[in-house]
Amino acid sequence: MRRLRFLAMCGWTLMATAAMAQQTATVATPDAFPTPGTSHVIAGELTMVDHVNRMGILRCDRLDSRIKYHQDLPLAFSMLPYGAIFYNGATASLADIPLGTHLHGWFHLGPAGNFPVELMETDYAATVKNQPIDRSPDSPLSQALRLEDDFTFYQRQNQGWKILAIDSAQQKLTVEKVPLEKESRLPELSGFPTVEGLRGKQILDYTLATRVWKANKMGDWADLAVGQTVLFNLTWATMYGPGRVTDLWIDPASRAAASERQQRVFDQQIRDRGFPAMVSAIEYLEKGAGIVTVEFYTGFETKHADFFPSNQSARVIVAESSLRTHDAHNDGQSVRVTELINVSESLSNPIIAPGSSGFRLRFRMNELLEGIRPGRTVRLQAGSWDRHDLPREEKIHPFDIRPPLLLPPTE
Repeated sequence: MRRLRFLAMCGWTLMATAAMAQQTATVATPDAFPTPGTSHVIAGELTMVDHVNRMGILRCDRLDSRIKYHQDLPLAFSMLPYGAIFYNGATASLADIPLGTHLHGWFHLGPAGNFPVELMETDYAATVKNQPIDRSPDSPLSQALRLEDDFTFYQRQNQGWKILAIDSAQQKLTVEKVPLEKESRLPELSGFPTVEGLRGKQILDYTLATRVWKANKMGDWADLAVGQTVLFNLTWATMYGPGRVTDLWIDPASRAAASERQQRVFDQQIRDRGFPAMVSAIEYLEKGAGIVTVEFYTGFETKHADFFPSNQSARVIVAESSLRTHDAHNDGQSVRVTELINVSESLSNPIIAPGSSGFRLRFRMNELLEGIRPGRTVRLQAGSWDRHDLPREEKIHPFDIRPPLLLPPTE
């Protein structure tokens, strides 16, 4: 009887914790940026991914507030169109993130995903059957606004880990969180709830698969030394302590090289597909023409401004909320850039919504396309970039051969 009462209390604690998380987070929709500070933080390991449709599954970190029978259940998520992904301190896509990588995420409720997750309150026999058997209690928070790996998460906060002890026999690293000189090239994160992550001293596992990075090349375990300030990525997080180290960067040069490699990958992805942006306003002109204003999503930076000079041509391509296009090679329409606006410089007290880069582009279209509507997503390519076809699975036209397989329940 005592055990039943205890489980009942745990069930109520779990429901209360999940309910509080869902009350603090708001619904996010593809056609509008969310209000600052209204997302909810969830960390977990990437266990499945559909990079084409920007969907995946996390195995959420184990929490003391949850009984063990409700741990390790899958959280299916979809990236919001303005949702951003970061890996090794640089912008990334889901295709860049290795399975098993531990991620920190900011999530919102979805319009079709804010369903209740029923939990057994007192029935022990049902509880130990992992009720609910198919999804995490966090599943209503299915809309991902931002994902970043441990490398990015701690580097962005100017935090590193000092090696205190190395146990080669047990393959354990004892580390302690310490301040890190600013290395991150990412802009300051604003409009997002803050979270600390791991604290103080931690004991990490390293294995035969752990990669050690020194300067701009791969090192070896022999390069590890007490006193080094390192960054790492984890897997198997919270299963046996903080987790297993997949990669360990032992000096600033190795971290800079990792970020540079990843940034080049993302820059090529953008050249191939275009910068995503949301249509925010249209000024209708005669004969179907119009002046369109779009707001670039996170990932567009000051260094990219030279791609869109005033009175020069660019290409606009209508996209879906998954950022997929129908037939980008043929669907793109040439436009004339009129103005690129940096909101941070043009306004005295700008409020940059989460998901927005803070850059707006105005351009003239001689013929407005059907998909050019406020709230819709488009992609922009510089007029000087080469045009070429994309892999078939990314295209929706003439029919979709990559239907979404990881959609969360809509009950």
